[in-house]
Amino acid sequence: MSAGFARDGAQVVVADLEAGRAAEVAGGLEGGPHSSLAVDVVDPSSVEAAVRHAVDQHGRVDYLAYCAGNNVKAPSLELTLEQWNSALDSHLTGAFLFSQAVARQLIAQGDGGRIVYVSSVGAWAPIPQRGAYSPSKAALNSLAGMLSIEWAEHGILTNTVCPGVAETAMTTKVYERDPQLRDTRRKRMPIKREVRPDEIADLIVFLCSPRASYINGVAIPIDGGFLNSGFMPEPSS
Repeated sequence: MSAGFARDGAQVVVADLEAGRAAEVAGGLEGGPHSSLAVDVVDPSSVEAAVRHAVDQHGRVDYLAYCAGNNVKAPSLELTLEQWNSALDSHLTGAFLFSQAVARQLIAQGDGGRIVYVSSVGAWAPIPQRGAYSPSKAALNSLAGMLSIEWAEHGILTNTVCPGVAETAMTTKVYERDPQLRDTRRKRMPIKREVRPDEIADLIVFLCSPRASYINGVAIPIDGGFLNSGFMPEPSS
């Protein structure tokens, strides 16, 4: 995602829980200048410091692309409150705190901006034994819808992109835990592969561009038709 914005000419601030990982990503981007910092998305002071950093280093803020989250595996009967809160905090509460801080800056600047959340098709197709992942993604889509109404008068457009199964480090860890899951999922995919991160990034960058000036409050699947595949025939043996 950061690479997509950099290719489009943006100055990127990479924020991550781990400062070293953020710096590594920022250092590998083309163009610039870019910057990085550590942030705890559920700490309001840390989030506000990240927005101040963006303004101090780059003069202004134009977009927020929020993709923090986790993927806790636990049956609902065994899911702990700590695990439940961890998912809601990283996916939903952090998005709210960052949106609030960024929106205040955008309103002060006076010329609008864009907020895009990375949600999931899991918002519509619940993923069993994945804790609060699907409920938090559904809530994230709802948050975008609410903010799209409240903040449109300020020129702030808020949307979500909802990938299907993606080629990410998180997915790799899931497949390492459950090696058969990949083949099972691919049987349900009209396009027989996972979505690539650069394809997701292209959609996010588009939503932040002038070409998407009337798209507001929507959740856009980028899943190769995965959500439509419930009645797909089984492959011939």
